[in-house]
Amino acid sequence: MVNTLLVAVLVGGVACLGYALVLYPLVAAAGCYRAASSRPAHVLGDGDAAWSVSLIIPAHNEAQVLAAKLQNALALDYPKEQLEIVVVSDGSTDGTVEIARRHAADGIQVLDLQPNRGKASALNAGVAYSRGEVLCLCDANVMFRPDALRKLVAHLADPAVGAVSGDVRLASEESDFEAGERTYYRLERWIQLGESRMGSMLGVDGGMYVIRRELFQPLPPDTILDDFVTSMRVIQQGKRIVYEPEAIATENGTPTWQQEFRRRVRVTMGAVQSIQRGMWPPLSRPIELWQYVSHKLLRWLGPLWLLMAFASSACLWGEGWAFQAAFLTQAGFYALAGAAWVSLRWREFRPAGVAFYFTISHLAMAVGWWKGLVSRPTGRWERTPRTPAAVLAAEHPHPHSAR
Repeated sequence: MVNTLLVAVLVGGVACLGYALVLYPLVAAAGCYRAASSRPAHVLGDGDAAWSVSLIIPAHNEAQVLAAKLQNALALDYPKEQLEIVVVSDGSTDGTVEIARRHAADGIQVLDLQPNRGKASALNAGVAYSRGEVLCLCDANVMFRPDALRKLVAHLADPAVGAVSGDVRLASEESDFEAGERTYYRLERWIQLGESRMGSMLGVDGGMYVIRRELFQPLPPDTILDDFVTSMRVIQQGKRIVYEPEAIATENGTPTWQQEFRRRVRVTMGAVQSIQRGMWPPLSRPIELWQYVSHKLLRWLGPLWLLMAFASSACLWGEGWAFQAAFLTQAGFYALAGAAWVSLRWREFRPAGVAFYFTISHLAMAVGWWKGLVSRPTGRWERTPRTPAAVLAAEHPHPHSAR
């Protein structure tokens, strides 16, 4: 007789994973098209640049890209008298401060924090120092298109909007899993556009977003996911977060799978930290709460669903061909990922590249859950190597580079 408990575990794992990765994106897409037909488009006009904006660039040892970033910021199509640019160097030792100060004649302001306190503390210091009505928070390696800031700020004409996120694309550089990474980020942007039009997107892209000054709350120094925590606070204060697909910027993808693994571990640790601190939409925002469970919580629990499905189907091997097929399908998928792990040629084969990225990501998430539950993160910087290749890509983005 078939073990009903094991069957329930198998069905539960597959159902949760399928809902989070397939059904919910389809629902979000449907909501996107329905809402798009009923929500009037905002027309950009001269009033969209009426807000004073503080563009804050937290930086830790960003000498490789900072000069290009500052030139990019100075070239933005936004009234110079309304734009303040602040570089917050947090414990940099590679000449970051000197590079920033060389642009003092252009109005660049520099804060030099010592010692290294972490990105959250750098953001807090930059916000406290700045004066703009609107904060534009961005990473040093993210290069804006000239009109990106204007298009982000335009949405603040709606008083219900508290923050706006843009489309940060991957520059066309090779990485260990380019196919998988691009597929993942295209899916994310699809979901975020749908969420934005249904109610509110759940998390801004920390590489480029704007927020009303009065909605920004100082972050605990050990915060890992500063952008997600800030997003949740916007929603908890009763405002929406919207996605503007025409506000485009570029950054380089993670070049090696080892670096992506470490990044994913840290992101998941931040997710665990946010759960422990109650960073989710309130019951008074049922749509956003549903989106949070569907898009975030079930995704973060992905390693659990995969383990449930694989282990239960293995235990049910002798119970019939359906369970054998379920097990072999999973085993084949992981074998494809393994082939991509040992062979660069296999990584260039899109199905193998997607399988590799998916598997590496979920292994890293499992490690992130463990570390998030047993360790106490400091919030200190953990960077990947930077290159300024995204500068040209900001002007001529790769047609398939959407994150």
